[in-house]
Amino acid sequence: MKKITIIIVDDHRLVRETWSYILNSDSRFKVIGECECGEDAVVAVTQLKPDVVIMDINLPGISGIDAAEQIIHAGCPSKILGVSLHSDPNYARRMIEKGAMGYVTKNSAREEMFEAITRIQNGEKYICEEIKSILSKILKSTELF
Repeated sequence: MKKITIIIVDDHRLVRETWSYILNSDSRFKVIGECECGEDAVVAVTQLKPDVVIMDINLPGISGIDAAEQIIHAGCPSKILGVSLHSDPNYARRMIEKGAMGYVTKNSAREEMFEAITRIQNGEKYICEEIKSILSKILKSTELF
């Protein structure tokens, strides 16, 4: 079985190293690169062409949202999974609008990140449970009876 290749983009070294360790410990995944800023991510992704890019949206230099857009416009076939501390659904919406296939918050469990990676690799969109729960509450509060 071919492993899903991954590049991790986050400005915090410990986060990158931890995610690499967790992902590489699962037989389905192989981390082939790490970047700490959006500009480096665009270059690395277009050169290495990983299956999936795990991209933090808050990065020094260009944001993860802008980096995702540049990667998509470069014609790279990599699927992008946006990741952030932000649970505001607008961040997820903006990331998806710029070409990401999914979005998880940093509150998501490891298993949910694994599910997001495999689902977007299979061509599906993925939004984490935390964002879906917030959207559900917003929709319920706006319903008229």
